[in-house]
Amino acid sequence: MGITRKPFGGRRAWQVGSGEIELTILEGGGHLAALTLAEKPGLNPFWQPVWKTVEPWQYRAARDAAAFGGSPLLASIAGHVFCLGHFGPPSPAEAAAGLDTHGEATVMRWKESARRETKTVSKLSLSCALLKEGLFVERTYATRAGSHTITVTTVIRSLLDFDRPFTVCEHGSFSDPFLEKGVTVLDLSADKGQVIRAGFSDKPRLAPGASFDWPLAPGIAGESVDLRRIDRKYRTSGDFASMRMDVTRDDAWASMLNPKLGAAVVYQWRRSDYPWTGDWEENHCRNAVPWGGKTLARGVEFANSPFPSPLEEQVRLGRLFDTPTYGWLPALGRIETVFKILMLPAPAGAAGVADVRTAADGATEIDWVV
Repeated sequence: MGITRKPFGGRRAWQVGSGEIELTILEGGGHLAALTLAEKPGLNPFWQPVWKTVEPWQYRAARDAAAFGGSPLLASIAGHVFCLGHFGPPSPAEAAAGLDTHGEATVMRWKESARRETKTVSKLSLSCALLKEGLFVERTYATRAGSHTITVTTVIRSLLDFDRPFTVCEHGSFSDPFLEKGVTVLDLSADKGQVIRAGFSDKPRLAPGASFDWPLAPGIAGESVDLRRIDRKYRTSGDFASMRMDVTRDDAWASMLNPKLGAAVVYQWRRSDYPWTGDWEENHCRNAVPWGGKTLARGVEFANSPFPSPLEEQVRLGRLFDTPTYGWLPALGRIETVFKILMLPAPAGAAGVADVRTAADGATEIDWVV
């Protein structure tokens, strides 16, 4: 229970814990690098790159570009990534000006701005100024003793004296051993979905651009693909599909369950903050540096934008399934988003999650599929 500072994989980090779970946040990039459960020590469901990462302030393009594919983000990435300003790659002009995929926050050095520790409460606030994006961001991680929940509150303030569009994404990524093909199950409070256009991957298992009802999507050969799992029959594949969160609900949720390991991670958030959830699948498909065809990862990416693409594309798209594809930040404005992340043991025989809801006392309740 409490807040500590311990290195993680040779990187500077903070830990916020309840006694039941502990979340590790990297100073470089603010990435949520590890989430651990007291009952299952050593099991971190979040993606850890197969390559050795460095602190973003240590990245030097002349020296490091070849090793990391020219990407400062890939040089320092881990686990759950907070994407702000634009979700996805920059435009050619933005790239020439020095912006990388998923925006400036992913490679900033975050600073501790506040903390509160009592016998029952741990609360840590980290912040950074995004001068290229014209934003100031503070993220607060809070938990209570004995809880399986950490609440993340993000305040985004514009430093600009004019209105601007923006996209934002909480990009949670999972990998082995927690992610196992044919075993680990993704469940969502989604209704409709659409596969990203052609060109995202040279080995898709889904039909590019196809619309569908969650969780069954059209396959590349016309077959029906159950998106709840990555099937073992796909030796290598790469896909991205975006799901609209159920419009009949005020909240939204996503879960990843490994029934063999008896553990689950659950996200819960306000649908108005993030009306979309992207499903990124990297199944040993990316062979370029630094990937080398060695990565199995799955992203659960809840966002105010359906697809990882330059901001201008989402603004031009405007709406999909009658749902906005970007957000609007007023001049010198302020936006606050909140989500919960839980890690907890799954009951014996659990095969998925049927529903996640908030009880009268504010606690998160989970209905398991058994």
